[in-house]
Amino acid sequence: MDLSLAQILADSEGDRPIVISGLRGVGKTVLLNEIGRQARESGRWAVIKIEASAGRNLGQAIARELHGALRSTLSMGENARARFGRALRVFKSFQMSVDPGGTYGFGVEIAPEAGYADSGAFERDLEDLLREVGLAFRELDQALLLLVDELQDAPRNDLNALNLALHALGQEPHPVPVMMVGTGLPSLPAVLADATSYAERLYDYRRLDLLDDEQTRIALTRPAERSGVTWVSEALDRAVEAIAGYPYFAQACGKHVWDVRSLADEIGLEDAEAGVLRARDEVDQGLYQSRWDRATPKQRELLQAMAEDGDGPSAIQDLVTRTGKRRTSDLSVSRNELIKNGHVFAPDRGFLAFTVPGMADFIHRTVTT
Repeated sequence: MDLSLAQILADSEGDRPIVISGLRGVGKTVLLNEIGRQARESGRWAVIKIEASAGRNLGQAIARELHGALRSTLSMGENARARFGRALRVFKSFQMSVDPGGTYGFGVEIAPEAGYADSGAFERDLEDLLREVGLAFRELDQALLLLVDELQDAPRNDLNALNLALHALGQEPHPVPVMMVGTGLPSLPAVLADATSYAERLYDYRRLDLLDDEQTRIALTRPAERSGVTWVSEALDRAVEAIAGYPYFAQACGKHVWDVRSLADEIGLEDAEAGVLRARDEVDQGLYQSRWDRATPKQRELLQAMAEDGDGPSAIQDLVTRTGKRRTSDLSVSRNELIKNGHVFAPDRGFLAFTVPGMADFIHRTVTT
């Protein structure tokens, strides 16, 4: 990301949008926030971040966050206000198209730019908006960074429009300095391709996976070492084993082990054992149990069948057998609802997997058949 953002500023041209996918709790949102923080601190990026959801119009979300970024840019002085005149008028057209009831003030009266971002076709209007705003930022030797979290939850039509707009901008001889980074579940690449077939080639796809043992050790020991605290080797081995590479659990485990340690400068095996138990209880109640409680009896039946394969993936045909059904279609409703709710995803045709690492272990430990 450092290289991509630096190159965009150097060339004053946009680059291929990036999609980062991974299971829940592996650090996608943290990474997205860090990308945005570093871009803002450079002083040359206007950053807007939104979280997509099924019930939220993507155009309205972009308009609201971009409005704030534009207001901040205009506060830079008369030069910025002069260079953003046309972009503000196009923004007004876009806003009136996607959110006519919204209140978006800039301290001066802005008239919409007729014929731009006012067609009512989201993909065309978004393209017009990003182009004009990008051109204005280019005049200031700056760029626009659009960050979208949970992108897989956006309405399908909005995803199609986003794909079309980004593709059109990228095909121009001198793409405007606008960069988009989206994050979501492992199903996100397939969701984008389902919305628009060429999305497979449009994005630079990256994936965040679980930690290996050495990465987990570093995550636990480096913060402790900075405070003069060391881990006994047996304690570290126990924590690494319990964490099983899951970053979210590593964070919880590190916190609780630190809190229960009996010596100020050392973490022993008993500390690790006690901390692991506390962390597991926290994650069980805060992550796994809430998901289990939200599932219907039929959905739980399917989740229990999946748990036999650990963290998966599970073949649909095997799940049919385990649940005593006759046809794969008998599981369709529960399958689709679990995918919609973000509990599972389809890593490949005919397979299902949990979106949260360790869910199978939770079901084995706490759910009686």
